[in-house]
Amino acid sequence: MSGLRATMRLYGLVKNLGSTDDRHRQPVDILCTLNRTGGKAIRAFVSRLDAELMARSRGLEEYRVVPLRTFDPNQLIQDHQGWLTLHVCCGFVVLADQSLLNDGTLLPMGWYVYSDIGQWTAEHYIDFGPQMTSLLQTSYNRIGLRDYNAWLNDFDSVSDADMEWQVAEAWQTLHNVSSPDSHDDCHALFDPVDNRWRFAAADIDIYQPHPEPQ
Repeated sequence: MSGLRATMRLYGLVKNLGSTDDRHRQPVDILCTLNRTGGKAIRAFVSRLDAELMARSRGLEEYRVVPLRTFDPNQLIQDHQGWLTLHVCCGFVVLADQSLLNDGTLLPMGWYVYSDIGQWTAEHYIDFGPQMTSLLQTSYNRIGLRDYNAWLNDFDSVSDADMEWQVAEAWQTLHNVSSPDSHDDCHALFDPVDNRWRFAAADIDIYQPHPEPQ
């Protein structure tokens, strides 16, 4: 299998579509959103915590979190004439006059990345370059979490039990959380030290097709 490797660790949400004798080759569906042209973009989370929280959202109960390096994107690439689109997600959006957990669902914030792949092989990987690193660090700085990337690295290596505890803590604080300025869209990240959500103005063009493709 040729997994979706990249220069940063990414997580996706998948659900089983059937069964085979080889449990490592179960047919799966990966959670996607739609880009502006109507094509599918894989939800690619830079944070394991964000991915686990997304999996608790209403309607996603059958999905589980996996490192994208274990997912073979070839079928999706073939369906889009050789193109691979990722929606690189970092935290969540709080829309104006809404709560962070709106009707049981979370809205990831992120950037679309387009790659003309052709066919994905074991030699392929996505090189995000310095621009994506800069975008992410600028977001962390703006929200007041300058060292957030170090916490993401810690999340990558914690045990499943420790991760479940952290997810439960973050999920519990989600309820009734809204942005400090209800008139503007905000970017939200969870602060695992202070155990609370932090907010900053969202400076990107937010485009959210509805509903999520299933």
